[in-house]
Amino acid sequence: MELLARIAKPRPVGTSQNLEITSYIESYLGSLGYETNKIPFRCKVWESKESFLAIDGNKLTLQVSPYSLPFDGTRKAIVVRNLEELERVECEDKILFLTEDLAQESLQPKDYPFYYPDEHKAIIDCLEAKKPCSIIAITGEACMSGLRPFTVIEDGNFHIPAASLDKEIFSEIEDKVLEKDVDLTIASKNDFATAYQLIASKKVSDPKGTIVICAHMDSKYNTNGALDNASGVTTMLYAAKGIENFNYNIDIVPFNSEEYYDPQGELIYLKELEISKKEVSLLINIDTVAHVGSKVAVATFNFNEKEQQELEKIRNSCAGIVNGQPWYAGDHAVFAFGGTKCVLISASDLFEGCLSYTHCPKDTIDLVDEKLIENAAAFICKVVNGYK
Repeated sequence: MELLARIAKPRPVGTSQNLEITSYIESYLGSLGYETNKIPFRCKVWESKESFLAIDGNKLTLQVSPYSLPFDGTRKAIVVRNLEELERVECEDKILFLTEDLAQESLQPKDYPFYYPDEHKAIIDCLEAKKPCSIIAITGEACMSGLRPFTVIEDGNFHIPAASLDKEIFSEIEDKVLEKDVDLTIASKNDFATAYQLIASKKVSDPKGTIVICAHMDSKYNTNGALDNASGVTTMLYAAKGIENFNYNIDIVPFNSEEYYDPQGELIYLKELEISKKEVSLLINIDTVAHVGSKVAVATFNFNEKEQQELEKIRNSCAGIVNGQPWYAGDHAVFAFGGTKCVLISASDLFEGCLSYTHCPKDTIDLVDEKLIENAAAFICKVVNGYK
């Protein structure tokens, strides 16, 4: 499948491949008769090299947090296990190891506009107030990705160098770092670049509203992002070819910053809706679909009983489509919370194995079932073409 192959490569926001794929999608949708608008925004691009702790002459490899500042030096180390210990500790200009309660999950980026829980804010505020020279999170596997050790902090607005160390490795050396001098190298570099949010539209005379079909096009670093979310973008583009609805305007939106610490692409589109006074009648978001061995799962938000029954009829008429559970960690969430009717399309085994391949080098094109992409696109076309 040429479309999938063109997209399934590392494409973090602002990188050369991200720009290349944005232009490819723009050209593809333009050839289908969509009017395209490519809106620029400023972003950071990041790169890292070998980074490590050096203890007793041994180098322990670190997972550098994307967008971290660099660090290279020798400092005393401090270990903290929970927020209460963090609030009491004196760690200015020391290497701070975060373990246990402080390293259970990834923290939301500072002041993230759609979701920034108080417990995350409390940890981040305290870290900034304590002023360690660097932070090492002690982590293992994550429930929401395949990255090990996973990163606790991934935020270009957080200005303390940060990395992660596998907790199994840390358990062997913890007594060697506590209040000891430790050599640390975090080889990390950030530059500024320009990325683009693409919006492709087909307009009708006297529209009843706008139907939005979206899928995030960017990826994390160091992954081809085939499942997450080249599969969704390919499905979106396949569906764009078969849409024929003369009652609603159609927007095709490959969101470009879902995997970024600052959701510029989504904010741009929300601003566009505000300026143009468009009313979104239905939004269909496709994210991490078509995992080999799965089916296409469909979840809904804000549908009334009659609308749900009509959608069920379409679902039952399509191959490989099943009911799915709603979840909110995606570009549909802000619309769903605002009351917009939303359809979420993802893999039926998303939380039973599929996510264990994402955000890491394991997410390759052989994990994607092209037939399921065709099934999902056919379902979308039936929903959109029959929407009244």
